[in-house]
Amino acid sequence: MKRGIDPFRDLRSLYSMIRVLLRTRPQVVHSYTPKAGLIAMVASWICRVPVRVHTFTGLIFPTARGLMRWLLIFIDRLICACATHVVPEGQGVRSDLSRFRITRKPLAVIGYGNIAGVNTAHFDPMELGVEQSAKVLRGNLGIGGADFVFCFVGRLNKDKGLFELIHSFKALPSKARLLLVGSVDQSAPIADDLVDIINSHGRIHSLGFLEDIRAALRASDTLVLPSYREGFPNVILQAGAMELPVIATNINGCNEVVEPGLNGWLVPSRDVAGLRTAMGEAMQMSGVMLRGMGRQARERIRQRFEQREHWERMVQFYKEISITHGGIIR
Repeated sequence: MKRGIDPFRDLRSLYSMIRVLLRTRPQVVHSYTPKAGLIAMVASWICRVPVRVHTFTGLIFPTARGLMRWLLIFIDRLICACATHVVPEGQGVRSDLSRFRITRKPLAVIGYGNIAGVNTAHFDPMELGVEQSAKVLRGNLGIGGADFVFCFVGRLNKDKGLFELIHSFKALPSKARLLLVGSVDQSAPIADDLVDIINSHGRIHSLGFLEDIRAALRASDTLVLPSYREGFPNVILQAGAMELPVIATNINGCNEVVEPGLNGWLVPSRDVAGLRTAMGEAMQMSGVMLRGMGRQARERIRQRFEQREHWERMVQFYKEISITHGGIIR
């Protein structure tokens, strides 16, 4: 499947999915993400799979305009029409699905939201080797002990707020550093002039895609995620588990984890001045206060988003939908 809209390849994906379902005859299909949801739910409906579940991990149409907005709403409604169960990843997504009348089917968030949870034993700042890897990373980048490090983790996509992040960062004092973790998203790349700033700025370090982001998080003082839209970003949970305060935009998902003054800051979307102010406040905080916010962040993740507990909630969810379909799941 291709991330963007491609009618020819999408039809091929649909045909391939139908073949898989006819061969395997599953009793349940559960899809995530817009493209996978469209292909899997339509194919499952055609093949009469008894239980068809789609989880909305984020909605694209609220930030789209014109014909594209209409098309995206139509696709989401089609997904819901083909599904027997619709699950919003978080309360913000649930609200948008209802507000825009995407479906009349029952909508219930599982637990506190999110689709995966976090293994806090893995994302632990005290995990063996993480601290040393962070020190090596800082040393290789020439980051000193007095420097304040912001970290962004995600695809370098125009909707991730990279414009606001870069221009906010440029106005900060010289002790500020910025780590960018993630590869360029070719389906919606950032502007060339922004790429030029990233490549030429002496205090911006583009690390590309990392299989393990823990060292980058441990080497940082604060995570920054100025996205225009999200479903329920995993990186906020991972950063929180690593005792990192978070500066994020006040959008779905982010505002369900970050509580201003407790574990981070929330700023308006597309607001350079607001983001710069929050980043400046983080730099001015004492180390004791910043670490206190980090501990609060980890405690919130541990209480609400522990991975094993999320798995248990998912098992219970599957048992409940099984009952409504004659106990097909055992």
